[in-house]
This record gives sequence, C-alpha cells and structure tokens, in this order.
Amino acid sequence: MAVERGGGGRDRIGARGRSAVAAAVAALAVLCGIPAGIHAQTPPETVQAEVSGRTVSLPVARHRAYPAVAVADLALALESVLDGVTRNGVFLHARLHGEEVAFEAESPFFRHGGRAVQLANPPYEEGDAFWLPAEFVTRWVSEEPPPVAAASEGEGGTAPASTPESPSSPPPADTLPDRVDPTAPWRVIIDPGHGGRDPGTLGGASYEKDVVLAIARRLYEELEGREMFEPHMTRETDVYVDLDERSQFAVDRAGDLFVSIHANAAGDERARGFETIFLGQARSEEARDVALRENRGPEVDDAAGSPSDVQFILAGLDRTENLAESRLFAGFVQNSIRRARRGGSPDRGVIQGPWWVLLGALVRMPSVIVEVGFLSNDEEERYLNGAEGQEAIARAIADAIAAYRADVLRRYAPAPESGC
Repeated sequence: MAVERGGGGRDRIGARGRSAVAAAVAALAVLCGIPAGIHAQTPPETVQAEVSGRTVSLPVARHRAYPAVAVADLALALESVLDGVTRNGVFLHARLHGEEVAFEAESPFFRHGGRAVQLANPPYEEGDAFWLPAEFVTRWVSEEPPPVAAASEGEGGTAPASTPESPSSPPPADTLPDRVDPTAPWRVIIDPGHGGRDPGTLGGASYEKDVVLAIARRLYEELEGREMFEPHMTRETDVYVDLDERSQFAVDRAGDLFVSIHANAAGDERARGFETIFLGQARSEEARDVALRENRGPEVDDAAGSPSDVQFILAGLDRTENLAESRLFAGFVQNSIRRARRGGSPDRGVIQGPWWVLLGALVRMPSVIVEVGFLSNDEEERYLNGAEGQEAIARAIADAIAAYRADVLRRYAPAPESGC
C-alpha cells in the first residue's frame, strides 16, 4: 500500500550500500575477535503484532532511547488494519481498525477516534520517515498481547518479553516526556516582537521594539533565577528577525513554551488594556487587521502569511493538544497580569487571531502572544517604559509560566507509587 506524502519517500539503501555495510560489519567482527557467523545469525530487533489470527513481525529502530517502527513499514505489512495514511508537515493521519488516528511529531498525545490518548514516548521524524513508538503496535495495533523478539547477547537469540530491552515492556522512568517530567526543566522561548528595521508600534516617545525587548530581558532574568526553567530569547539586541526564523529558533531548541511579547496601538488614544492571544481564526475585524499588519513585516518582501493562509492551515491544527494548551496557558497569563496591574489597566481578555509567528512554534509547543498595553495611550506608554512597570509585567508572566507548569504536572504526570 502506498503512503501518500507531499514529496519524497523513505530513503532506502541499495544493494551496493548493503554490501558495503555488511563488509564493514564483518571486518569489525574480525578485529574484535568475534566469528562472522555469529553476527550473521543474530536476528534484528523486531516487534510482533497479532492481527486476524496471524503474527506479523516488524523491524524496530532505535534512533532514540526507545524502540520505534516506521509508519511506512506498518502500513505495508498491515494494510487491512492501518490504512489511509497521509502526512501534512509534522502531522500524520490514518485509520486504525476503521477509526481515525492523528499524530504530531514530538508530541506524546494522539487522537484515536474522539479520544485523546497519551503515549509514554512521542512519535518523531527521522530522515524522510515518520516513526511511531513500538508501544503503539503492542497496545493499539495488536488484537491481543503479542510476543516480542529482540536481538540477545545470550544463547538462543531471543529475548523474553519481560526483559527491559523488550519494546513491549513498561518504559523506564527516564522516558517520560520532558514537558510532563517533574525533574526536567522547561525551555521557555521568549520572543521580543519586531526589532532592527522593524520598529513595530510607535508611541509618543518610544518604539514597541525597544519596550518589548526591555520586558523580555527582565522576563529572562526572572526565569533564570527560578528553578526548573531554561529561558532562551529569539533576539537579545535591536536586530530584525524574520517571523519564520523566530518559530524555527523555538523548534530547534526543543522549546516547551513560546511567549511572544508585543505592545498595542490604536487610533483612539483612550484605548488601553492588555490581552493574551492564541492562534485561531480572527473573531473581529480589529483582530484580523492587527494580525495582517504583524504578519506582513516592515517590507513587502518580508510578508509571511495572510490570515487566510493561517486559517487554511488551522483546519489541520484545530484539535491538536498544543492548540488546546495554548488557550489554557493564555488564561494563566491574563489572570496573572490582571493581578499585577490591580485595576490600573483594563483586562481585554484572552482572544484568538491568525498570527503567523505562532503557527510555526505551535506544532511543537503551546504558544501565545502577550500584548502588554497600548503605546498610543500616554499613561500606559509611561508605565511600559518605566522600570517598575516592566518588572511587574515580566514577573507576572513568569508567575503565569510557573503556575501553568504546575498545572500541567498535576494533569499529566503520573502519581508516585505509594510505599509499603
């Protein structure tokens, strides 16, 4: 069965390449004093699925600490069980036993029918292939618990299913996904909006790019001084950074959270207040116009994407875990800033909008934009340019991040086993 994809397929080693690899392995065996025949007889690691009364063995790879199976191999071997496989960027959709399943690379959560399910380890992309953890085969593909065959250093060449090396055995404690591992620090990506040749909003005496950079630096220092957080900034000086480069920066650093800081403006100088934005279709003309302006960049050549582009892609993102978590995190931020402002600025609420910078980061982590106030309002401009105001906003965002992390751990981290 063919696996549809926008371009390219799995890289395969040709006969000449396999011969070269075999020769290298044989030479290494001789150097190590190991008879070549032993290596030739050692079976590769596999996972077995029991489907319709037959046992199917699938090759297992270990690019990471846990075993994984290529979706292409799974679909070809079990086309009656897994079909309709398509890929769209980091997303993979298929039908399993007639029910829709949807995966996102690097996310331990997947959708099975109408349910959200969590894996112990996330699927991932390696080369041009999409890989699922072997536990997916043993827990969801098989109709009954299957045996697992694996390469063994002992006699017989088969490891029992209860060994730690077996793909079907419970994952060790250190395979818990970082975002829900209470012992792993969160990588928080701080994104000061605009910069360099892009000044952003113009206040009466300040530029947005300078105000948000100052707040971002204070947020960085605030998080750096707290345990379990590892902050990173998309820009640390007054330089221009393309929107796609900002989100790619977040992905490259395996961020757990993306926070983009901006300041607002309006034609009416009386407009005031703060708001937090997550990715979604604009619910008002004002939100659409702001997103269009932000997505366009300082020059025509810098245009990233229009709201209609984002809304098209949103069709495939609407039910992903990161989008739901972004909405939740935005509430934490909004509530925290409201407490910090103590009625000094109106709470404009949590809103959604088609902001391009959120799109690239969202495929890997919850992502929000924080509009800290209006530079077009004299009172708010003074507050946002002052050290006290900048510190208060930065601390409020840091408090929201800490509270949200605690909430995630409560919801997703396994409860500790009770002692005897």
